[in-house]
Amino acid sequence: MPVLFALVGATGIGKSELSLRLAEHYDAEIIGVDSRQIYKGFCIGTAQPDAASLVRVKHHLVDFLDPMESFSAGGFCNKVKELLSANPERNYILVGGTGLYLQSLMLGLPQIPAVPEEVRLELENLAAREGADSLYKMAMAADPELVRNVEPNNVHRLVRIVEVFKATGRRLSEFQKDREGGIGKLPIFWLQRERDALYKRIDSRVDQMIQDGWVDEVNVLAKDVPLSAPAWQSLGYRELLQVKSSAEMDEVVEEVKKKTRNYAKRQLTWFRWQVESAPIDMEKEPFSLIVRSYRAQ
Repeated sequence: MPVLFALVGATGIGKSELSLRLAEHYDAEIIGVDSRQIYKGFCIGTAQPDAASLVRVKHHLVDFLDPMESFSAGGFCNKVKELLSANPERNYILVGGTGLYLQSLMLGLPQIPAVPEEVRLELENLAAREGADSLYKMAMAADPELVRNVEPNNVHRLVRIVEVFKATGRRLSEFQKDREGGIGKLPIFWLQRERDALYKRIDSRVDQMIQDGWVDEVNVLAKDVPLSAPAWQSLGYRELLQVKSSAEMDEVVEEVKKKTRNYAKRQLTWFRWQVESAPIDMEKEPFSLIVRSYRAQ
């Protein structure tokens, strides 16, 4: 199996530098498992690997998709399988925080009947008219188990949950228990920190993103990328686009920090219950812990 293992964890936990060290150690390339880092140009706010990181280790499935295109777990699985099939002699490490992508790759995709296009269009139009709140409430009513791990502004994901229920009368979470086409179980290392320490790291990272030019990135993107593009659902981008003064900036930055912490909390809950993994304490030499653990597999 070309995939050695997966390195997962909440946003801001410290996956990036650790993954580079591990990839260099194992002469491996990195496959991104992140539903936001995929979009071209949406770099700073999604914490895409920087130029120096890309020189150190080759990355796949980052900064490759047109912002107007949607991407799904199925699309992710197909891309990864194509990559593995074309390069069976190479080593890869999966790195990211989108647990659904990883789960779908290992276990396979749920077999869901086709949804009529008019059902999807009706829900997308609703979201365009009334915002994501109405859609979120519908999704909570349709499939509360699944929605707990979905960002409230993730229109694409919410539409999928509601459209499946409306078209089939069954919850998407039910379909996800019946899967096929997975590549099989992989070693998974789940990075962990004390909750307060993680939240402090998140707050510091948002501040650093602002210093690195996140607001300028948002304004440049707004000139060419329609606000209807799925890429704008990436956390923080729409919020920063509305800033008109320095006073508003302070409020928006605090709101982005809060939303990011909440997102990290949902990720922690997902990884705790949805996949079997080996916990790795980021305060106890995680590189050595993972190397030893992987050697013992």
